[in-house]
This record gives sequence, structure tokens and C-alpha cells, in this order.
Amino acid sequence: MDIRLKGLTKTFTNKDKLETVAVNDLNVTIPSGHLVGLLGPSGCGKSTTLFLLAGLHKPTSGEIWFGDENMTEKAPEDRSIGLVFQNYALYPHMTVHDNIAFPLRNSKNFRKAHPDAKERKAEIERIVLETAKVVAIERFLDRKPAQLSGGQQQRVAIARAIAKRPKVLLLDEPLSNLDARLRIQTREEIRRIQQATGITTVFVTHDQEEAMSITDEIIVMNDGVIQQMAEPQQAYDHPENAFVAKFLGNPPINMFTADIEDGYMLINGRKAIPTKLDKKQIQIGIRPENFQMVDDDEISEASVHFEIDISYKATIGRDILVRFNLNGVSSKAFLESDNQIQVGDKVRVSVKPGRIHLFDETGNRIESW
Repeated sequence: MDIRLKGLTKTFTNKDKLETVAVNDLNVTIPSGHLVGLLGPSGCGKSTTLFLLAGLHKPTSGEIWFGDENMTEKAPEDRSIGLVFQNYALYPHMTVHDNIAFPLRNSKNFRKAHPDAKERKAEIERIVLETAKVVAIERFLDRKPAQLSGGQQQRVAIARAIAKRPKVLLLDEPLSNLDARLRIQTREEIRRIQQATGITTVFVTHDQEEAMSITDEIIVMNDGVIQQMAEPQQAYDHPENAFVAKFLGNPPINMFTADIEDGYMLINGRKAIPTKLDKKQIQIGIRPENFQMVDDDEISEASVHFEIDISYKATIGRDILVRFNLNGVSSKAFLESDNQIQVGDKVRVSVKPGRIHLFDETGNRIESW
């Protein structure tokens, strides 16, 4: 089932009657069966958007549609959603079995669909076992949450959310309480579960690697406004503005302010990149992995190259992370580890073709160089 947001806006008013626009005129369609990540810094509006979808907040204006049904005014229990919170919110005194069964036992719609108590109990048992198998926790049905690892508890929370066969699954920072290795394992498990069930899923996170690794599309937000919606690699390679370029990537993209004079982009007054742009000032973005070492005989007039002094070096497996000043601006680059370079070396680097991102003074994308 697809999700459509039409002019969705949420404004909060504090006790002093000061207004904060948390979500500002969102217009977006999430295709049926897709896993979409809402991504952005704290306070960007991503969790508020999720709670609007869940019915926990009422929009100030705009509409929420699940398929052909307008959900804007419907109560959470009437939206056919599964919601997984950051802290899992499992019932500690219940077994895994009873945690999964709980929403079914308390659902008016489920009782209406299965009026016979004996038949209803058998159907609950079938669904609990089937759902537990999907998330691979069938061995733990008799345990209580305290007897499970963090990753297992997260899978129980997901099982409870999907047991009632929701049309939409909403995940609010579901991995933030897990350690680094378990986060990787669990996010892959979430992707497997989502693909196995085919449920349209919205996944809120501030972790860009998390969002980019498992989603079909990401929605990058800032100040309640969508900055870009695209497939993860598309957003990374072709950011629509400087905010997206700077938010995606670790280490962050190198950004330079450049003046344009006499057919060149000037960084700190020094010629850097030839251009035909007719602007006074622009922003230049170069990702660390898009630098490469070159010899003098590999340099051409068409290439963009710099001579740099290595001020810091860290070997990271197949790559070397180096820090240097590019025309006086502190910068970072990933270079192949078989380059025998040391701190203090002076080396020449070029930028891979088509990997220089240009933005105007307001931050909007101009082109790639």
C-alpha cells in the first residue's frame, strides 16, 4: 500500500504562544512495498512525521493517505499500522509469545473477524508461531524480555508490530540502543523481514549509513522540509543541495568557498578549477574518496590537480585517510593503502572526473565538474 502526504504540516505552540513548525508542507509519495528511510539531524522533523503517520500527532494542515483511504482524522487503532519504538516497549512480565499475541487479543477488529473464542485462540497461536518464524525467534517464545539480547528484543518488538498484519510498518530509531556490531546485524534482519512481508515501511534514523544500507529510498529532511528524496546512491552521488552533500558521507564532504574570476574558481585567492560559470561566488564539494594520487606525467590540462602536504595519516584497511591543506583549507582524502606516503610528504593529487559538486551561494546544486 502506498503512502501519500499532501501538504502535511505540523506546528507546535508552547505556553508562551510561540510557534515552531516541525513539519512544513510535505508532499511525498512512498511506493507500496518499499522501505523508506527518514533521515536528518535531531530536530529536523523526521520523528514528528512518523508520529503524524501513526496518528499520535494531528496535523495542523494537510492530508495523509494510505492507498485510496484518507487517514488524516483516523485514530491510531484504525490506521492498520505497526509501530516499533526506540526502546522496544516490551511488557517485561510477559513471555515473548504473549508480547506478540497481545495486540491480537486486544484488537476489536480481530475479535470481530473471529467471534468464536476457541477459533480465535487457535488463530492467534498460528499467527504468533508464523510471525516468530519470520523474525527467527521461535526458539524464544517461552522466555521473557530480560532473558533476551538487545537484538532479540528488537525482533520481538517487530514481530509484535507485524503480527496484526498492518498495511504500514513504522520504525522510530529502532537500532539506537544496540552496539555497533549488533546494529549491523539487526538492520540487515529488518531488511530481510520487510522484504519477506512486503509491508510498506518507514524507518526513522539519524544514522546515514544505517539508512543508506537497507532502504529503497531515503528522504533527507532539515527544519521540517524535505531536502531530497532519492535512492541512497543517487542522493550520495548527486545531492540536490549543499545540506544533503554535507549530511551524507563519513568523513564529510570537503567544502570550499570559491570566487570566480577570469575563467577560474579561486580558493583563498589561488586558481583551483577552470570554469565557464558566470557567477561571483560558489561552493565546491569534493568527497574524500574522490581524490587520487597522480604522477607528473599523468597530469593533463583538463584534469583538476593539487600539490598537497600530508599533515596526518591513518591506515584504515585497504585505504589511507590523510589530512592536508588545500589552498589553505583543511581537507581529508582516502588514498589506496599501497601508496607509501608518510606525514610530511608533498604529493600530487587529482580529482576523479565528474566528482566535483558545485553549489550556488544559497546552497542549491549547479552541476558536477
